[in-house]
Amino acid sequence: MIEVEYFALLIVCALMTLFLCLNSKSLSARLNLVDVPVGRKQHKAPTPLMGGVAILAALVPVAFAHTLLNVPERWFGSFLIWIGCVTVMAFVGLADDRHSLSPRLRLLISFLVFALAAAVDPTFNVRVLDFMTPKFSLGLGTWWLAIIFTVICCVGLINAVNMADGKNGLVLGLALGWLGILAIRAGDPLLPLIGILACCLAVLLIFNLQGRLFLGDGGAYAIATALGLLSIMIYNSPGANTLRAISADELVLLFIVPIADSFRLTYTRMKQGRSPMSADRDHFHHHLQDKFGWPKGLFVYWGLSFLPGAMIILLSESSHQNFN
Repeated sequence: MIEVEYFALLIVCALMTLFLCLNSKSLSARLNLVDVPVGRKQHKAPTPLMGGVAILAALVPVAFAHTLLNVPERWFGSFLIWIGCVTVMAFVGLADDRHSLSPRLRLLISFLVFALAAAVDPTFNVRVLDFMTPKFSLGLGTWWLAIIFTVICCVGLINAVNMADGKNGLVLGLALGWLGILAIRAGDPLLPLIGILACCLAVLLIFNLQGRLFLGDGGAYAIATALGLLSIMIYNSPGANTLRAISADELVLLFIVPIADSFRLTYTRMKQGRSPMSADRDHFHHHLQDKFGWPKGLFVYWGLSFLPGAMIILLSESSHQNFN
């Protein structure tokens, strides 16, 4: 019965996302969520910013329904916190899409959201860094220090994902690939949540690749929040053969490409006396586009992003199977 309910929710999520995508022009016009091509923007026509809307109107209600119907008591509160954080960050991104919020305000809200999640629920608080290669552990000392570290990681991922969202399909393809890799290590209670998120993002990807809609900050913030908190949930879960379902170094390698590029961009811009949030065409995907063209550059970006994390996770799975 649970499987029937879950697959029904997946269909509802897909259909709701599809409806929003098919009606994106009229909905975005009413909500004033349209990206107009001016200045350095190269798209040809005004384009709907529908990522945050789809997350709020399709993903969040379906994830909430799944939580009420199927989630075990152990995970019930954590799922609600996950949904709440994704909802808040989607609204923050949508507000930025409409009104161009100041970077300080966005950072402040982001820090508060992740700090509250980590403070309220240990599932979202990274207290110890357990590495697999080489094998060692590093405690983060006090509860507050662990919260600060967790918040910095989550906000850093949001910034990296938002910076990478410069070409059609890039972030949505990354997110789906990351979800596929995380699913290898996720426990049974978290797999349905991964499936619901992937269902929504897959429909968005089809329309985004065609240039019919953009994620906008609403979509980028919500997706990065969903992925970051989901990764911590998996990290703080026991694995089949280890203390943790996924190690700290595996997570680092999983997100290394966009995060490293965001650090490079921040350093370069500050060295040039510019704001770290300023726009330019120095992103990694811009260099790949110049070298390989597009969409070849997109496939190269995806390959370089997925290879490190997938390799170490698959090799680890193989070694555990051989050991057993």
